[in-house]
Amino acid sequence: MPELPEVETVRRDLKRHVLGKTIQRVGIVYEKIIRNIAPDDFMVALQGQTISDLKRKGKYLLFMLEGAVLVSHLRMEGKYILKKDEPPAKHEHVIFHFTDGSSLRYHDVRKFGTMDLFQTDDLESIYLMPPLNKVGHDPFDDELTPEMLHERFQKISKPIKTTLLDQRIMSGLGNIYADEVCFLAKIHPETSTKKLSLERVAAVLFHAREVLKKAIALGGTTIKSFSSHEISGRFQNELLVHTKENCPNCRERITKIKVGGRGTYFCERCQRMEK
Repeated sequence: MPELPEVETVRRDLKRHVLGKTIQRVGIVYEKIIRNIAPDDFMVALQGQTISDLKRKGKYLLFMLEGAVLVSHLRMEGKYILKKDEPPAKHEHVIFHFTDGSSLRYHDVRKFGTMDLFQTDDLESIYLMPPLNKVGHDPFDDELTPEMLHERFQKISKPIKTTLLDQRIMSGLGNIYADEVCFLAKIHPETSTKKLSLERVAAVLFHAREVLKKAIALGGTTIKSFSSHEISGRFQNELLVHTKENCPNCRERITKIKVGGRGTYFCERCQRMEK
């Protein structure tokens, strides 16, 4: 699944290619991707709209339009492809035809992606509505301090790995990066979240920012299906524990377990359970 660095890579890439383009018409092949508005109304509302900016909220892409915002989530395997105007190819479910003869196609093999269209450009009000009302601060948000995160963590008894994947608590981290953050912070992934001290929580936030910053600089992580338009991420070459065999610090064998149903990699020597 594309995580924050992959979505940020897509945002930056798309911004270079579609900023200022005007939508002539929209074609919808798979209607269930459109969530909060009827497909016909979706097509009518977007006709003649110009893309003025692209933003991101957690793992959501926000296409800024004139008095409207299109919110897109890539889910497991969604991606955007820029092409010349031509008939839909396999797995291309929503096509934005531009006035310059090009088109932006939403491609999704598993059809899990979603699009919500809000006919207002007031982001503060949009953030209070589904689906963005359940998206917490991401690690780069200036408002998110160690103290704020520690206060949230004090109410959670679930394993820290599970908490890091909860987009309501802190958005943007997925399975790969959560493993890396736990390793760098030297925290056992099954440690009860509320047992973490303020110092340990500060380490989690610091390493979350550092890992994501590095991953964004490298274009994200290309594992299995993720690849943005003409870009493959290189952060998979920098992974320390996720899918690895030996710890880069102590050379002990990496352990793989399930935490909250998710495959989890960690070093038993370097990441000891909190007492």
